[in-house]
Amino acid sequence: MSVLTVFLAAPGPADGVRDVLTDLSSAGLLDPFLWIDERDVASGLSAVSATAVDGGEVSTVALQNVLASTRVTRVRLCVLVPFIEGAQSVRVESERAIADMLVANSGSAQLVRLRTILTRGGSTAPASAVPALAGWHNLLIAPEDSNGPGMGHVSLAATTDAVVIGRNAAPVVAGVVGLWSHAAHTPFDDLHVVPGDAIRLVRSFYRRLETSGAEHDLREQVLDIGGPLPLPLDAGGSVVYVEDVPLATGTMAQNLWGKHRGMLIGSRVPMPAVGGSQAIGLWRALVMFFSFIGSALRNAPMAFYNRVSRGVSGAVASTLNAAVFGTDSSAYTIVVNGVGPDGRSVKWSEFTAASHQMMTALDSGTESRHHAASTDLSRLWSDYSAGALTLADAGERSQGLPPVQVGANRAVIRIAGDIVPGKAQRFTDVPGIIAASTGVSGLDAHDVLAISDFRAQLRELEQDQVLGLEARRTVGAVDAWGQTIRRSYGFAFGQLLAEGMHSTRSEVSALLGKLRAHSGFEDQSEGIRNRQRGLARWAQIITLLAVLIIGAAGYLTYRDIMVWWHCAVIVVVAIAVWFVSLFILFTRSQQELFQLINRQRRAAGELEADQANLRTALRDLDRLSAAYRQHVSWSAALGTFLAEPLGKAPQRSGSTRQVEWGLPRSAAIGSARPEPGRILEVAERLRSELFTVGWMSSPWDELTRAAGDHLGALGLDVRQSPELLYTKQGWGSGSALDVWSDKLADGEIALDGADVVWERALAELGGSKVSLLTELVSSVEVRDLGQSRVLTLDGFMAGVGAAGEIAQSGHFDRTLLTDLAVTSGRAAVCGGRADQVRLGLGLLSVTTQFSEGLAREELQFGGETSAIVDEHSFEIPVSPDAGALGGFGKQSSVAPVSDPFRAPSIDGMNF
Repeated sequence: MSVLTVFLAAPGPADGVRDVLTDLSSAGLLDPFLWIDERDVASGLSAVSATAVDGGEVSTVALQNVLASTRVTRVRLCVLVPFIEGAQSVRVESERAIADMLVANSGSAQLVRLRTILTRGGSTAPASAVPALAGWHNLLIAPEDSNGPGMGHVSLAATTDAVVIGRNAAPVVAGVVGLWSHAAHTPFDDLHVVPGDAIRLVRSFYRRLETSGAEHDLREQVLDIGGPLPLPLDAGGSVVYVEDVPLATGTMAQNLWGKHRGMLIGSRVPMPAVGGSQAIGLWRALVMFFSFIGSALRNAPMAFYNRVSRGVSGAVASTLNAAVFGTDSSAYTIVVNGVGPDGRSVKWSEFTAASHQMMTALDSGTESRHHAASTDLSRLWSDYSAGALTLADAGERSQGLPPVQVGANRAVIRIAGDIVPGKAQRFTDVPGIIAASTGVSGLDAHDVLAISDFRAQLRELEQDQVLGLEARRTVGAVDAWGQTIRRSYGFAFGQLLAEGMHSTRSEVSALLGKLRAHSGFEDQSEGIRNRQRGLARWAQIITLLAVLIIGAAGYLTYRDIMVWWHCAVIVVVAIAVWFVSLFILFTRSQQELFQLINRQRRAAGELEADQANLRTALRDLDRLSAAYRQHVSWSAALGTFLAEPLGKAPQRSGSTRQVEWGLPRSAAIGSARPEPGRILEVAERLRSELFTVGWMSSPWDELTRAAGDHLGALGLDVRQSPELLYTKQGWGSGSALDVWSDKLADGEIALDGADVVWERALAELGGSKVSLLTELVSSVEVRDLGQSRVLTLDGFMAGVGAAGEIAQSGHFDRTLLTDLAVTSGRAAVCGGRADQVRLGLGLLSVTTQFSEGLAREELQFGGETSAIVDEHSFEIPVSPDAGALGGFGKQSSVAPVSDPFRAPSIDGMNF
């Protein structure tokens, strides 16, 4: 606490004040205070015990311990001085001892000294009572009861009943010492002390307008979004509901995909242009033919093959084949065929690990290998959230994602579940036996791939003799449910991501097929080599036959068996037949070789592009998988938020305990009792002002900014920079986003957007819409003695809390004033303080008024009485006509006793 309030009183009439203050505290109307019985001070200052009252709870504490354990900036000490016949008063020594101890032990706290005199008209002051001390606020509670400042009053008759005295005095004491909770009403904290022993008349008024019931009903009507989303107010025109929901959500999803497709799908390397067939001239054909003949005759047929296939390298293909197809075959099977090692369909989440494995294999043999950082998709998810909120409140948030237009008007979607489905749209009709077999007990309406995987599992289970019937029934239920959620924005964008993943996986499969085809060239080349070896043998045989024929002809000619010109003809014919035979054999047999060579040359040109595109496609598949995981998390968060953007309606809280009896006219507590129709009217007018286009931005931003507060050490960076939440990995990663989204969907994080909007509502009602508030609380119910009365607001407030002339005008009861004082206008109010604060829709008002400082001679108690002697102060000499004017009594003839701790008082002035 920053302020400590301490009362000091003797047993007697002050006990009634203490009891009433305790009752008011139990009703939640007063701040905590300490009560010191003067008898505890008499026992010594070493251990002054006090009664602590807090919320009606009473406990005994040591004053020194409270001072030592509490940091306070101000201490108010109020001494209750009863001017009631037969009452015991607090000794001046005790007052000063407690004041000195509070100054000494409260550090640098400022001490405000107050003495309040309790009396009634006609009461006789006890002889031991000291009415005033210099340096204190000496206050005399006017013995009157009035509804409000400036109004007439009832003079209070003399009595010694502590309860009756406390009933009227306690509310005034609470106002004087600033004890009313939430009022910030401290009239004497900064008011100068009247010089000398002057006494002020004082009175105080209190009003509290309770509106907890009306406020709950109004808040419920204003902030309840359990049905359709509200139509926001557009300054440029009206806002309508969208009728074609699939068109609106699909367009927004397509706009978002088109805006951010470039960061999800990389560019591809184009295929090299296919060149035409290369013509081979006669001379080159002859060169190739004789080269083949030479290789064949040297028994080196592969030398010719290597020469004609020079430039077609299979090294890259061999390296790629070893990298991709030589690794764990399960990764290839998962990516290409979509099945696991067990032959069953795999879930989409397994593609990420497989694509990572294949990317690592591709990059393992390259010099450009580096640590791959995850792509920052924060702009995508910021825009995804903006698109969902725009569909809900028609606000413009992101370029390229405009609100839905219906003609000239903006439009919003009526049902939050049609934007991003929440927990209420989750599919849970999964039989236990199916859940046990598939590991799926429910499906989120935005998780497109999970729905597809579950349907694939059910299709496989339909072939099972035991589970087939339940599987088919569940498939029907999933299909029927899918028709209801397919139109949502969350599902539409999830489907675009899923289609991107599917097309990229198909591309990877096709590229891997092409690269695998490159590895088949070696097998084809081996067949060509074998045929080249057979062709070389035929060439050798034909050549051998030709050589034998030519040799035989030459031998016969040498032996003169054959004439020379016959030999020449045979040689020419043999060479011609040899050449023609080999040429025909060469041209026919090498056609397959040249076709293979041409295919290899084309494949060599495409190989580099295919390899680059494969790397890009695998990275795209990995990036899309990560994006889809984030989509699942953000959709879960948005679905929960849109279902209750302002949180759950608070439970009706019990209002402040009602005081059914005992309050005087000066203090009153009333409850607003508006008609139900009036609440609905005010609620509708407020909604039109609060729910403007873009109204969801504030509660959503508050929710995301506070995300780190719910994540412990995991959310340290998010607490420092809330925008980092959009960069976190999604579902299944255990990241800050993943944990926050799960907690939000499970209800572990309370949505408090209603507080933000309700604060705006209260500001509107306290500002430009104050007339609505006046209408709402125009009827006030006041209960007293078991009866209830309905008053107007002005009749209930009676000017309490109104500043200006009302707070500083009026007259006090004249019972305690001498005739001269009355005729001199000393009963007039000379100052006052009025404070009024709002408690929600309610009001709390306090007004305290006081007079000028009155000399003792201007006051009278019960007519002529004996002198009241303050032996600790010097008395101002009484004028000769003092007896005629009345006063506290005759002039004392006893010389004053000097007080070394008291500044001398001369002519009513302290020096």
